[in-house]
Amino acid sequence: MAAAGELRVSVVIPALNEEKSLPATLAAVAAQEPKAHEVIVVDAGSEDGTAEVARAHGARVVTSQRGRAWQMNAGAAAAEGDVLLFLHADTTLLPGSLAGVRQELSEPGSHGGCFQLRFDAEDQSLALRVWGACTRMWLFRTPRLVFGDRAIFVKRSTFKELEGFREWPLLEDLDFAMRLGRHGGPCGFRFLPLDVITSARRLLEVGPLRQQVINSLIVVLWYLGVSPATLRQWYSYKRPVQPTQH
Repeated sequence: MAAAGELRVSVVIPALNEEKSLPATLAAVAAQEPKAHEVIVVDAGSEDGTAEVARAHGARVVTSQRGRAWQMNAGAAAAEGDVLLFLHADTTLLPGSLAGVRQELSEPGSHGGCFQLRFDAEDQSLALRVWGACTRMWLFRTPRLVFGDRAIFVKRSTFKELEGFREWPLLEDLDFAMRLGRHGGPCGFRFLPLDVITSARRLLEVGPLRQQVINSLIVVLWYLGVSPATLRQWYSYKRPVQPTQH
């Protein structure tokens, strides 16, 4: 078993028109000690300066079709590390995050896990504060409540055994977390007691409470057998293109 400091972490960031969010995300990754083995930004055809910003911050850029599942699988296929950390483009790591991932995955029987969640605008919404707090409570520590904004991490060997993310337009993150939890048994999925900070921009546009209701309905309908493709129409948010300033 590799010691914590020997595990090479590849950070995979799916992105689409994220030139404004990426600098903070990449800077937080670069500030980690020990450093990431590599940072891979998977661009799905951005119309702004996403790729240029990524390269300027030292990331490797690969391309993929649109959709986080396809993008994350493409990034994983290009990665060389022992550990894959899937990080949203608008989510930042706190100091010690990669060290925490290495430590958790050096423990016997561990295969992967996720972080706790904090929103960058919790002072604007009680619902956001409650939502984030739930990720820190033992009662809610189940892979059935883990979405991609919590920065899922996994050993690359396990990712290959699970055949990666199912290439669905929605819920690929929850599905993967649940399969990872089943694969590793009770101790295989680790809930790292560290926060990641994610943007609340979409939630504030829609309304945190309304979005939580929509998310819950989507998950329940999925459990009842409705396909992700059918459910995709419930999740119709489209980020505006943010043109590069000249």
